[in-house]
Amino acid sequence: MQWLRSLLGLRDDHADLFSPVPPNPALDALAAIDDLSRAMRNHHGAIEICSALGNLYRMRGELDRAIQMRSSLLQRADLGREDQSRIYFELGRDYSRAGILDRAQEALRKCRDIGGDNPALELELALLHAKGGDFLAASRQYRKMGLDLQAAHYLVRAATTGTEAADQGLLAEAREIYPASPEAWLEGIMFQISRESWDDVIALLDQGLGSVGTHLGFVLLDPLLDYEDSGVPVKAILPAAHLDALLAVIDRHPPELAPLHYAGCLLRAHGRVEEAKTWQEKTLLMSPAFWPARLELLTMSLPEQQMTPVFEFQLEFLLRRAREAKRFVCARCGLKRGQIFFCCPKCMSWHSITIRQLLSDEAS
Repeated sequence: MQWLRSLLGLRDDHADLFSPVPPNPALDALAAIDDLSRAMRNHHGAIEICSALGNLYRMRGELDRAIQMRSSLLQRADLGREDQSRIYFELGRDYSRAGILDRAQEALRKCRDIGGDNPALELELALLHAKGGDFLAASRQYRKMGLDLQAAHYLVRAATTGTEAADQGLLAEAREIYPASPEAWLEGIMFQISRESWDDVIALLDQGLGSVGTHLGFVLLDPLLDYEDSGVPVKAILPAAHLDALLAVIDRHPPELAPLHYAGCLLRAHGRVEEAKTWQEKTLLMSPAFWPARLELLTMSLPEQQMTPVFEFQLEFLLRRAREAKRFVCARCGLKRGQIFFCCPKCMSWHSITIRQLLSDEAS
């Protein structure tokens, strides 16, 4: 902890400060807390030390101790306005982490009143609005910060919360703010599916694929198939009469694995097996390791095979396990999910979802 000793100006004759290097981050945090607590005693509770200690308490989930420390700091008569503002900011973050949102809002308001606006405060307010379910306020806050992707996302959340039908005006506004927003296009498509307005569905898919890019096109195509828990599409939501129009739309856009694969799945769901094989084979020409296409091709070829009952049973077991694999993966951190997501719950990256290409690393 030589860095901390130098930072705090501690003397070298304090032999009791030395201890073995902690073997893991949790013990490292405990050691830092011990050092900072000792420094507080030696240096009469310097504000910076108290603040750092409070942050460590919050990191460890000891929110009551963090809140108590900030509250005690605010009672000190030697606080300048800058220190007051910073402490209120950290107190707001403590309350937010604890789920006490009204007190978090009050602390952040006081931070702004004393120190004015700053990017960190604006972001914390946006996160607080979202956490409290005020998605429209969160959207407006993100728009104020120039973060159009997040602004569009929370407009979509506002449009689809608390009503039977999505607010089409808010969805249109989201697409205007951030045209590449897959969630905004998806909700519009879902609304038209609910009305069985299939021509509008096709038109929105065409526009959406051009806006979000074919690498995210599968997000818009996913609701056209009805999946069982195993992940096998059992039927197409899109009627057969509109399938050729959809295939023409997919063909007009740059080729990408996932849309080609979904086209093949839709064709198989409507009994057009030979065409389905052709579309799945197109994906394998682009990526021979693309397991969803291989799984589809194997499934379609089974009726043509002569197998013993034992072999057929074992193969069906293996296919069932393969179909249970989570279909989507975050391109940034590798997190796997069975459902569509727009912000990765692990690394918090936006629109990093991809359709999973390999069956390895299932434990993630």
